[in-house]
Amino acid sequence: MKLTRDNFQELLTPIHKKIIADEYGKLEPQYEKVFKVHDMKKKDESYPHIGAFGLWAENTEGNTINEDEINQGETARLEARRFDKGYSVTWELTRDDLYGVLDGRGKDGSARMLARGLRTTIETDAANVINNGFTQVGYDGVSLFSSSHPLADSSLLGDNLITGELTPENVKLGLTKVRNQVNEAGVKIQSRAKQIIVGPDNEYTSRDILRSTNQAFEMSNTINSIEGISAIVMDYIDGPTWILRDPSIDNLVFGWRDRTFYDSMKLPKTVDFFMFGFARWDCTHVDWRGLVGSTGA
Repeated sequence: MKLTRDNFQELLTPIHKKIIADEYGKLEPQYEKVFKVHDMKKKDESYPHIGAFGLWAENTEGNTINEDEINQGETARLEARRFDKGYSVTWELTRDDLYGVLDGRGKDGSARMLARGLRTTIETDAANVINNGFTQVGYDGVSLFSSSHPLADSSLLGDNLITGELTPENVKLGLTKVRNQVNEAGVKIQSRAKQIIVGPDNEYTSRDILRSTNQAFEMSNTINSIEGISAIVMDYIDGPTWILRDPSIDNLVFGWRDRTFYDSMKLPKTVDFFMFGFARWDCTHVDWRGLVGSTGA
């Protein structure tokens, strides 16, 4: 189709949409392996934590049923945040460099860079739930990774914090800590970590630990007893930070309110067009259970 001022938008918009989609799809999303991803039904969603019953009590024949009560716990929340980015494509640039523009270049950026920026934004936002999980206060008044999570129906405290670098012994300690996690009444929930999540700094260390026939980093015949764990690398996890996760528990969630869409609009008083992308999402932790984390220090 010959480019004219009349079909400028009609020609460029679908081409730029395809370039963006193709570039965005080149890499497999990392956050989807770690977060439970869903579409939000409204701008904000709440995840109330309900207390729990303790163990059943023994009783005698003819006696009244043992009665217990459940208290209201804290509430975790998602609230959709808006993200967007755009760039201008001028008539002159298109007219003078048609094939460059059709390849995605624009006045202040390009379709490819727009897609890369979106991918980086999403992955960084998700990884920061983990990065900030040692300092940022969460829904229950303490950080995501803490040894003092309050319980609604127990005087005990929940614990999912571990210290130390990524080593076979520390992984074993973390796996045991996941297994000992409790519900709001202080009763074990039989959680099992199936993922170890690391950044680039620990990528090969995690592989060595999980794939070694004998225990990694030792000159011994001790077998590697760490099994049933998959390693997931997220590019934007900070430094030596590492965590263990039970994926059967809804703990890390990513909610889309408006999945990314792309369009264009004519710029006022010009013959130029503005290409843009728009999305709304939020991600956070809604439970600390099934997670154990270390800064690697």
